[in-house]
Amino acid sequence: MRKKQWQFLFFLILSFSIYSKSVNAQASAFSDLIVNRFDRQWIIEPQEKVYLQTDKPYYSAGEDIWFKGYLVNATTLVPNALSQFLYVELINKSDTVLYRVKIKKDSLGFEGHIKLKPEIPTGYYALRAYTYWMQNADKDFFFNRSILIGNAIDDRVLSNITYGKPVDGLVPVTLSFTDGSHSPIAGKRVDIIQNWDSSLKKKMVMVTDKSGTVSWKISVNPNDNSKKSIDIAINDEKFKKNFYMPEFSSDFDVQFFPESGSFLNNDLQTIAFKAIGKDGLSVKVSGKVFTDKNEEITDFTTLNKGMGKFSIQTQPNESYYALVKTAEGIEKRFELPRTEAKAVDLHLLFNRGEILYKVVNQTNIPDKSLYLLLHSRGKVYVIESLKLLEGKIAESSLPPGIVSFSVIDSLGHTFCERMYFARNDSFPIISMKSDKTVYGKREPVNLSLNIHTASGEPVAGSFSISITDNHTVKLDSLADNIQSNLLLSSDIKGYVENPAAYFVNNSPLTREKTDVLMMTQAWRRFNTADVVKGIYKKPEYYLEIGQSLSGKVLNLFNKPSKKCNITMISPQKSLIRLTQTDNDGRYLIEGIDFPDSTTFVLKAKKPRSIPDVEIVADPDNFPISNVFIPTPLKANNEVQDEYFKQSKDKYYYDGGMRVINLGEVTVTAEKKQDTQSEYYSGMADNEVTSKELDKMPDMNIMNIFYTIPGVQVMGDKVTIRGRMNSPMFLVDDIEMTDITEINYLTADDIESIQIFKGAGAAIFGGRGGNGVIAITLKKGVVLKANTSVSMTLETPLGYQKPSEFYVPKYDVDSIRLSDKPDLRTTIYWNPKLVSDKTGTVHMKFYTADDATDYSVVLEGLTKSGEICRYVGTLKREDN
Repeated sequence: MRKKQWQFLFFLILSFSIYSKSVNAQASAFSDLIVNRFDRQWIIEPQEKVYLQTDKPYYSAGEDIWFKGYLVNATTLVPNALSQFLYVELINKSDTVLYRVKIKKDSLGFEGHIKLKPEIPTGYYALRAYTYWMQNADKDFFFNRSILIGNAIDDRVLSNITYGKPVDGLVPVTLSFTDGSHSPIAGKRVDIIQNWDSSLKKKMVMVTDKSGTVSWKISVNPNDNSKKSIDIAINDEKFKKNFYMPEFSSDFDVQFFPESGSFLNNDLQTIAFKAIGKDGLSVKVSGKVFTDKNEEITDFTTLNKGMGKFSIQTQPNESYYALVKTAEGIEKRFELPRTEAKAVDLHLLFNRGEILYKVVNQTNIPDKSLYLLLHSRGKVYVIESLKLLEGKIAESSLPPGIVSFSVIDSLGHTFCERMYFARNDSFPIISMKSDKTVYGKREPVNLSLNIHTASGEPVAGSFSISITDNHTVKLDSLADNIQSNLLLSSDIKGYVENPAAYFVNNSPLTREKTDVLMMTQAWRRFNTADVVKGIYKKPEYYLEIGQSLSGKVLNLFNKPSKKCNITMISPQKSLIRLTQTDNDGRYLIEGIDFPDSTTFVLKAKKPRSIPDVEIVADPDNFPISNVFIPTPLKANNEVQDEYFKQSKDKYYYDGGMRVINLGEVTVTAEKKQDTQSEYYSGMADNEVTSKELDKMPDMNIMNIFYTIPGVQVMGDKVTIRGRMNSPMFLVDDIEMTDITEINYLTADDIESIQIFKGAGAAIFGGRGGNGVIAITLKKGVVLKANTSVSMTLETPLGYQKPSEFYVPKYDVDSIRLSDKPDLRTTIYWNPKLVSDKTGTVHMKFYTADDATDYSVVLEGLTKSGEICRYVGTLKREDN
């Protein structure tokens, strides 16, 4: 009997051991499956993010916006993203792209500039950057920065608009005008048009009073969310300006967010909230929470930028609402989300370097079937079975940035998700050393910055540096920078106010503010629920690693023309490529490299086909430009005005043209005959001049050929005497492969015709073996589209040619003692810094004239993706 008991006990122990190993094996297999699914996301769609460092925070008309682009793998932050081209745009508040440049990657990344026109209006603009591939993620994850551009260059008419407090839907508006000496512009007619609400969009005419002002009231519908602007014109002064109106409505909205997405019954729940005004910016509010029986259970107030949180103990079958009031006393009612009886909830709490978690499972699913999943930017760091519904994780085990905490089950269902910002800061240490403590006017500065790890090891990386006059260029310490962008704002949908404020320190208050941001606005760059199930979005936009031309060819019946020959010619680059369309009538020409303003001639020709074919090139495809451009409520206008004035003076000292809007002017002069400028000018064997052609009005070109000695015409075939085949035809230096493309031309279209049939044809090489007929059209005459559909001229957006930031050198007395003032506001800009083997970058530049200290900002990345940033000061005093 005793022996049987031991046998039974041994059997139980063995069975439990086998079962335990089986369960552990299953758990391990599931963990591996989830990790593999996240890894597969990297392979299918390796996401990218980009950050731009600019030389300063605001600009003046006529200046250059200098920038360095840091393109990184969105998961690892290593600067090894595959895209080879970066697009940078400047967009105004009407969502119009004013400038777009394409930057080609070099060994150090992406560097470029945008040259602002001297007539660009004063206002706030969006600087946006992205790769073509980044469109797969969403344009919300593009780099965006709001920048102020001022214009003091055209100061003949200065204008200022002010708005009063709305009353009964009417907003008082006062518009004042002064001249360059700040005297009122009185007695002038002002045309005013409001650009919204078609029922009110009509011209209003007013006359300035003796103080140079006009006043009126604008009707504003509080339910109209469209962008609003006013066009102003003073015709006598040739002055036009557009004013973008602020938001006048005091309306606001509040959203409530349960901590991990589930609002459970009968549980202590933490609810975050975010209050936003009609202008898209945060609103400070306070409020009270009530049950559906109007019982007050808690109150709350904003902690930071319209955000805050509160806790309530929910009860079964109970619903909740909040009465929320702004600082102006406007109160609104908002319903909280409906509670759920069966759901899973996740609570997080930071305490002494550890993240404490607690899972509340109010479903029928066994706890042992649940898993805790942690991933940061799509890389899994923790996946473990929730045998216990609570535990802790060391914050130091996680990378810095946003971390997703999710509860999933073994079937791949995601029950809840909570975002957390990990502060495992291990950034390189940067120190600055200069050859002098104080610098004088136009003196050389030898500057070095050393970048090393906390243990003193040198760091290898690529960096950019901006040194500015800190009297006229005031840096915003809370604005987005490389650290706040790559770790925070680039992974969040929507606008983040003062993102650098979340990095000022590691205090409990800063942590609390950051956590509220995580609960209300944190990212969804990676859809955890889809990836867990192995569902992936198919990329729609290609990875741009080279340049190409593509399009389609259509036949007479508007159907794809397959196996059609395509000839591509780039006259500027002396490049010729041949290809053929596929079975869908499409062509692709790869392996070409071209800067901006390169023109290509594309010609389609179907072998043994009489009807013409039409070639249709694919246009450049860019994302929509609907961007949010916030206007700060408070600005340092006095400093900015001084900056704009100094920039205007520098613009003129540097030879900039004064902007003057002239009225209509009629210029009369005798027509000057064009002189031939072709490379074959003067080498023709025969020529029909413009004077001779003037004697053949309306004569068709085929009939003109009849009159030219040595040219034979038989039906539609044209040959040069002594040759069996047709000659090469050139029209304005463009080769025509078929006479039918030009047989509609008449003498009225043609400036001259030149015939090459002997030694002169040799300059055209083998293609001129049957002679050449070169036709020059009169100015303004172009080949008719209906007869040249088989040929097209394309000028796609090419990459920007590199430009150097100008740094004066005062090492020669004649230059150093020059009377020309040095009014630089950006003293030095260098996007090409590389650390040497000691982890040091070196630079040399000269100081400007004004005796004011300089701000030094260095940003960059190490080869392993560590973020580097340094802000310092150089002392500058009078000699």
